[in-house]
Parts: sequence; structure tokens; C-alpha cells
Amino acid sequence: MKKLALIFTLIFTSILVFGQNWSVLQLEKANTAKAISFLTSVEKDAIKYINLARLYPQEFAKYEVTGYYGTAKYGDYLKNSPYITSLLNDLAKAVPSEALVFDQAAYDNAKCFATEQGLAGTEGHTRINCNKGNYAECCSYGMETGKDIVMQWLIDHNVASLGHRINCLNKSYKKIGLSVQYHKRWDKVAVADMIW
Repeated sequence: MKKLALIFTLIFTSILVFGQNWSVLQLEKANTAKAISFLTSVEKDAIKYINLARLYPQEFAKYEVTGYYGTAKYGDYLKNSPYITSLLNDLAKAVPSEALVFDQAAYDNAKCFATEQGLAGTEGHTRINCNKGNYAECCSYGMETGKDIVMQWLIDHNVASLGHRINCLNKSYKKIGLSVQYHKRWDKVAVADMIW
């Protein structure tokens, strides 16, 4: 009876792991902000998804990018986007890099700017009352989940410079602060600041 229970448990666990694609170990390695108690689950998820793309670029392309055409909220606006094709190409040749770890100063900087933009209803990278700092920055608007925030940055649809994608995958960056706040126009704004 114990052997039967063990076999059932192993089969069930294998199905679960296979069904979600990512292994428990991979998710654990990417989830570097899980112990930061004041971060929201969306903020933690966004950091985790950036790290999955950095740590496992080819798997990320296969598990997350292939078949991703946009959010439920905005529909399949990315269905024929050449930016998805270029992201798949970039991930195919990317060398894995270290996971980003949480940084309090970067978080404070990101939160200040996300709050400032949200209250003003603005977009872009022009700070008025928040310090600029020496950060690589990504801003996202209207996305409600950590995955959708990161996919917006990585796909960088209609952003010719691909600056957000470059920032997220740049192996020189070691630390991150990420904040999601209310936005007057888009409902949500996410700001990530990354440093060496």
C-alpha cells in the first residue's frame, strides 16, 4: 500500500512539474525577492519573471514567449508583432546571467517615480521631484500581473531602441528595485530600477 501511495505521489508530482514547465528549483532560484515582506505579490512576480529570462533564456522563450500575444485585458495586440520574433531570436542566442537581487535604494527610487507618474498621469522617464540616480530604468503602464509587466518590457513592442529589453537582460546589472503603483490614466504603473 505504501509503495502504491509513493508511486501515485511521484506520478502526480511529475505531472504538476511538467504541467507548469518550470521546475521548483528554477522558480526558487529566480524568486530572489520572496522574503521582502513589504513587496506585493505582483512586484515579487515581476522580479521573478525578469530573473527567469536572465537565468534560463532559452526556456523562457519556449515556456513564456511562444504563444504569448498580449493580455486578456488588451486582447491579442501582439499576435503578429515582429518584436516577439526579435525577442525569440535574442533569447535563443543569449548566455544565461545572474539573477537580480532586491536593493532598497533602487526600490525607494522606483517607488518615488512610480508614485509621481501615477498621480500626475504621465508616461516616460522625466522625473520632476524624484532623484534620477545612476539606474537603468523600465516603466510599464496598464499591466496588472508581474508576468505581463515583464513581457511588456522584454517584447518592447514599437520601441525601436529595445531599451527595456536590453536593461532587463543586461548581465552587468546585479540589483533591482521594482514598484507598482496606481496610475491616473492607466490604472497601474510599474517602475524597475537596476544597478550594478
